[in-house]
Amino acid sequence: MSEHESQPTTAEPPLRRLLWDVRGLLVAPLLAAARRCPARREVERDMLRFAQPRMDLPLPGRLSRRQTVEALRHPPLRTILYARLGLAGPGWKLAARLLGVVYRGAVALEIHCSQIGGGLCSYHGFATILTAERIGEDCLFAQQVTVGYDDRGGSPAIGDRVRIGAGAIVLGPITVGNDAVIGAGAVVVKDVAPGTVVGGVPARVIEGAADRFSARREP
Repeated sequence: MSEHESQPTTAEPPLRRLLWDVRGLLVAPLLAAARRCPARREVERDMLRFAQPRMDLPLPGRLSRRQTVEALRHPPLRTILYARLGLAGPGWKLAARLLGVVYRGAVALEIHCSQIGGGLCSYHGFATILTAERIGEDCLFAQQVTVGYDDRGGSPAIGDRVRIGAGAIVLGPITVGNDAVIGAGAVVVKDVAPGTVVGGVPARVIEGAADRFSARREP
């Protein structure tokens, strides 16, 4: 075979292609809501972040049809979509409720926040409650995370590109800075400086901790 000849490609089995076509039709109402709602830019970034959760790698320029279907079939992403629709007005809130009857969201994943940046991602949102003053762009939450009020009143403000590990608790009127990492099982009741890694009970800065997935680059 000469270098100018094309390499043979393996065709996808017709049955598998038909299966994905059917899945695409089944999530069509979700896709329509995602593309037409006022928060469509944020929703699009949510789906891109679902496809690429690592902060040190670039987001894909766009998703293929199959990747879009996979994202909309993911229950935690549906819950994030419904939270955004609920902020868009009474009509969209009703649409979210109706869609949620047919397309179930994640079990026990609750989001109560009026300012949510694009790229919110939760792969395993079970038993996670996010009650925040704001949530920045490209944040990642693991399972069994609690973000909310304490007896001081007020809820946390979460910066951009923050990652919170499984079982972590973040409480009170505090600020979690951009690019911070909260380790699994940590209890955070004080401000977290940008770019720091914290862990433990109560949480403390882990000196010298390397965040190998950070978008930040050391000089």
